[in-house]
Amino acid sequence: MNAARPLAVAAIAVMLLPLARAAGTVTGTGTGAGDGDVATLAAWWPGIYDNAEQLVFSREPDPARIEGSQLRVRTLVSQVSLPWLGDTVLYLEEFLHDDPERPRRQVLLRLEPNSGGGGGVRVRQYTLREPARFRHLHRSPRLIASLRVDDLASNPGCDLVLRREVKQFTGGTEGNACRDDTGEVARYVDYRLLVGQDLYWYRLRRYGVADNELEEELAGYTWFQLYQARLFSCRVRWSATGRAADLRELVRLDVHDQGGRARFGTPDGRRLEIELHGDDWPFAGGRDALLLMLGEEGGAPIATAWTRVDADAISMRLGWIAVRCAAIAPDHGALGS
Repeated sequence: MNAARPLAVAAIAVMLLPLARAAGTVTGTGTGAGDGDVATLAAWWPGIYDNAEQLVFSREPDPARIEGSQLRVRTLVSQVSLPWLGDTVLYLEEFLHDDPERPRRQVLLRLEPNSGGGGGVRVRQYTLREPARFRHLHRSPRLIASLRVDDLASNPGCDLVLRREVKQFTGGTEGNACRDDTGEVARYVDYRLLVGQDLYWYRLRRYGVADNELEEELAGYTWFQLYQARLFSCRVRWSATGRAADLRELVRLDVHDQGGRARFGTPDGRRLEIELHGDDWPFAGGRDALLLMLGEEGGAPIATAWTRVDADAISMRLGWIAVRCAAIAPDHGALGS
């Protein structure tokens, strides 16, 4: 492989939520999906995010994880239909990059207008009492239909309040009511978050309840692999009639193969996006592949194509749309410097 590959500028946003072990019951259903901020956040948040979680400080160091060490974490956020819980509900599933079949965290997020001062969006978090039963909930209409209120637990103190600032949302928990009982010492969580289109950061702090002293701090930022990304130029063709014979060039887009994505619109008003993944894709199950995905903007994929991971081109054709991506700097093996 050529070690001088250019690093593409685009980056995948990353999401990691703190989650205390929740207790309580689910109350309330409405979220006001028509609210502008709620609808915007619901459109921006869904995706698969790749995050480097760094341990900044810990009063009681874990021998398995020293200060400054990192974990590579993936977080999947998908919109799901649960009218009895709310008008706008997201499902979040977090796992280590190389172990997607064993989620570390599963949570439902109900988005609603914030009724408190300052406006914005209130994000209510609901944990699953039996998370293993609902693994990959977003993929299964059967599991979604089987979900009941008794399957959920909540901790209102862990609500996030996010306010829009131009093209991003910022905020986090309020006060010290988000309790974390995972350790021997009673602690509360202070969580700060920024999320937008291709923009993300977070900071998680845990404080002792008794003395208000900082016990632990984590920071998160986008993971990327220097010199391992390849830049591809993608040609998108579209047909007004839905027939392959009538395909005409619509747009050209540049994306990289470490999770690069680009959005575009069609003449009939659809908002679409493409994503390109190489060895960054966590669901390959040990199989090296270059993966091209086409989907609605912020939604589930419409179609997927794959080829060998070191291929110089990849394409898909659906009749009404065709996408072909070719490497700008084809890989022909290692080159001398």
